[in-house]
Amino acid sequence: MASSKAMINSTLVLRFLTLLLLGASVVVLVIDKVTYSDGNKVTFKDVFAYRFVIATGIAGFVYTLFQIPFAIYHASTGKRLIRNNFLFEFDFYGDKVSSGHAFCFQILSFELKKEIPDFLAILTSLGAQGMDEVKSKLDKFFDRANIAIGILFLAFLCMVILSILSSINKAHNSRGLFG
Repeated sequence: MASSKAMINSTLVLRFLTLLLLGASVVVLVIDKVTYSDGNKVTFKDVFAYRFVIATGIAGFVYTLFQIPFAIYHASTGKRLIRNNFLFEFDFYGDKVSSGHAFCFQILSFELKKEIPDFLAILTSLGAQGMDEVKSKLDKFFDRANIAIGILFLAFLCMVILSILSSINKAHNSRGLFG
């Protein structure tokens, strides 16, 4: 039973950690904006993929927020709030779906940042002015976005561990080992 209690407590801690990381990722990306001297702004809305990062973070946050009361009850009583197989199945499939997409966005963000100097060099060769400010501001923008996506990646790792734990729980529950 000790390993069962450790697994239950680990699940609770990982759910809270995931919730914090997902919330932090969304906040960092939403407040990430740069304003140029001419008043133009760049925000996450200007990079279409970052909208998906926000959506992924919010969906994961809502799912995890939904799971926390069940995890608290399970950790405090040692029993499931709903004792049929529904919660085992919901945990099992929900954790798989939620452990999705983070590192794909990280790769995209690095690729975008890598292409900026070449694009700005072309604009400069065509006579565009102020490209140093543009490069500096866009570097800051993408660096902050990468931080947000890095935080989302840490949440992804927590969800992978939760997915593994829910798989173990599901296997043990089907054999009647945990309740």
